[in-house]
Amino acid sequence: MISLRKWFQPGPTSRDGLTQGQREAIVALLNYVSFADHDISESEELVIDNLENQLDWDHNQDFDYYVDKSISIAREASESKDEDFFLKQIRARLESPKSRETAVALCEKLIKADGRKTANESAVLGAIRKALA
Repeated sequence: MISLRKWFQPGPTSRDGLTQGQREAIVALLNYVSFADHDISESEELVIDNLENQLDWDHNQDFDYYVDKSISIAREASESKDEDFFLKQIRARLESPKSRETAVALCEKLIKADGRKTANESAVLGAIRKALA
């Protein structure tokens, strides 16, 4: 599984303009996207780990706990093929245009991290764009 820790920087104040609930929805979505690429290479993980910090994380919330929780949610959505239900839940949590734009941009960055895009990744990204439009 990939590491998202460097994408979310804990801090006392929010500079990203998002709520903690929106950040959590983005983490769940990024975990979902990671399941589209069934072969996560070491070079891809290095690229992901070295990406610039994107979002603030509430320092009162345990990041690792939420990541683990969202991995199981994302895995279940991926394995059950209930993409529509999962994406509707994410869409409801990403109520602002800025949060949806940020989520799509980070999903694109994750998919491009290994320098290739599979047909499955393209389909997942298309579904995400449609759901968050």
